[in-house]
Amino acid sequence: MTAADLASSAARWFPAASYAALAAVSLTRPALVPGVFGGSAPTAAARTEIRAVYAGTSLALVRALLAPPQTPGRAGAVRVARDVNAAMALTRLASCVAQRRLPGRPAAAFLALEAALAVALAAEHRRDRPAG
Repeated sequence: MTAADLASSAARWFPAASYAALAAVSLTRPALVPGVFGGSAPTAAARTEIRAVYAGTSLALVRALLAPPQTPGRAGAVRVARDVNAAMALTRLASCVAQRRLPGRPAAAFLALEAALAVALAAEHRRDRPAG
């Protein structure tokens, strides 16, 4: 395996694994999602909403990211995933500026993860685009 193959593989699998982990946690322990930031999901309706939004969105992204590169629409899905992660990271930074405070844990870890996912997905998107 060449360095380029390894980089391509990482750019494909790292985001998919991250979204799969979020889906697994959201499905099996939905109260952990808001709990990470001191919130709660005390009702069945709140936990259902977390499962639907976080797990549902994450599973759709996993499916799109693991599709073979030649699958119609895959490049667009990768671009959307890239843009979503970049927007989350930038919005988190803007919130820090608005609050005049740097993020603590776990927000700083999520900021780093979102930025890393955006970079990996940008690399994957460049690889998926047809030449010319």
